[in-house]
Amino acid sequence: MVKRKEIHKIDIGPKMLTRFEYARILGARALQISMGAPVLGDLSATEEKSISIEEEQGDPLLIAEDELRRDVLPILILRTLPNGKSQTIPLDWLEKPWEGRKEALMANK
Repeated sequence: MVKRKEIHKIDIGPKMLTRFEYARILGARALQISMGAPVLGDLSATEEKSISIEEEQGDPLLIAEDELRRDVLPILILRTLPNGKSQTIPLDWLEKPWEGRKEALMANK
């Protein structure tokens, strides 16, 4: 089944996950994993693996990055403006910096 991306209205900030949000999500999730939180999803279920499962099981940061790339994290991003206006955005609404990169590389070949 092909996952269709629905278009949602993002009023505050870019439509893409910023590098600051990316770093914050990875850090927070890695801390949760290091404190004993269960890993979301199956580590062996990923299509493309850049590292082995044995390496991943010891490093919470690599596990967190894998979970983020597989889009299994139920995280909300809170973006606030100085005037007090804010918007809570689910992580799956935002474009990820790595999405579309593979297709762009394949088109250049």
